[in-house]
Amino acid sequence: MTWHVQYRKGGSDHIARAPTPEAAIETACHLIDEGCDVYGVGAGPLADTIAGNEIARIYAIWAREKHPFGQISY
Repeated sequence: MTWHVQYRKGGSDHIARAPTPEAAIETACHLIDEGCDVYGVGAGPLADTIAGNEIARIYAIWAREKHPFGQISY
């Protein structure tokens, strides 16, 4: 089953596809890091997605794992 990530970039709506839910979440987190507005992750109909507030919660967990002590390297 193909998963999708719905996001907004440069004022346009886009859809990225991923082979697994884990890959879709990883894609969503990377898109958020790039400054995109991710508003849906799911499979099946585009209306049946993980909501924005849940995406934000998942991203917060991902960001803590990526930078466990709040340190960002440049």
